[in-house]
Amino acid sequence: MTFYINSYDKNAALMVKNTLKPIIYEKMNTHTHIVVLCIGTDRVTGDSLGPFVGDRLTEKGGVWVFGTIHKPVHAKNLQNALKFISSRGKPLVIAVDAALGSHIGHITIADEGLKPGTALAKELPSAGHIGITGIVNSDGIGGIKILQSTRLSRVMDMSEVIAEGIRGAVMEINSQVSAAI
Repeated sequence: MTFYINSYDKNAALMVKNTLKPIIYEKMNTHTHIVVLCIGTDRVTGDSLGPFVGDRLTEKGGVWVFGTIHKPVHAKNLQNALKFISSRGKPLVIAVDAALGSHIGHITIADEGLKPGTALAKELPSAGHIGITGIVNSDGIGGIKILQSTRLSRVMDMSEVIAEGIRGAVMEINSQVSAAI
């Protein structure tokens, strides 16, 4: 199931948190910890959503993040990143990536992983157990040009909402797990 949240709604971060928490709870029983895999590159404005989410999560702490502006996870190193993450116990991976589509400015949350590179017809491995995308621009012919012409302000605003929602959900779940022990 996929949920859509308008990132311009004043309660968008709270909606991300409240949508994400039950999905994490449902999947967490077979995993030991949570990792947020932020996919994208700093070389293309529209594709920098994931790395900006990673930066925001890293700044605030409390969440294991893989993929930031200075150390992005992108098409060339995604396979190695997935191997490294899976070698660290049994993590529940929340994958974050930019997307193109008709609902510009919306955040999607899915109870399944992502297929990165789809907008650019790239064959990349699936990533994550839970997928979050930010629809940064319209889809259509010339995917890379569309990503390159995406407004940085939209990417920055969406990254803040997504990061705040993820951090809120993960911190609440971690505190409840700690209290139960």
